[in-house]
Amino acid sequence: MLLAYGVSYLSDIVFSFLTPATSNQIALNELTEMTGRQELPYLLLIVCLLGPITEELVYRGVLMNTFLKDSPWYGDVLLSACVFGYVHVSSGLTPLAFFTYASGGTILALLYRKTHSLYYPILLHIMINITAFWDLWMLVFS
Repeated sequence: MLLAYGVSYLSDIVFSFLTPATSNQIALNELTEMTGRQELPYLLLIVCLLGPITEELVYRGVLMNTFLKDSPWYGDVLLSACVFGYVHVSSGLTPLAFFTYASGGTILALLYRKTHSLYYPILLHIMINITAFWDLWMLVFS
């Protein structure tokens, strides 16, 4: 799981230099700006805990167990990753932005397929989102 986190973290760094902010990131930035300091803990709870749990239940738990389950050519992983990528960049779809989120979705899907447990993708997704919003965490707890 640490290897998956490291790969995800490094890919985020590389892609941040190659692509402008995705529609998902822009929406989160705008929401952060509109949110007062008192509401930030609730925003962080939603984005860093509830969001990853819900997304993993849907993209890995439902999609991968309903469509192309355990396909020998990893169709379940590809479907899950593509839907995850599309939803995260839907209004500002560029190939590089899509690839950024789809690659993260691929890592999470492969982790689920390897472990047959949602625990690990949920934990990794939470860690990724906490890292992505680290500046807000520092603001809340400073």
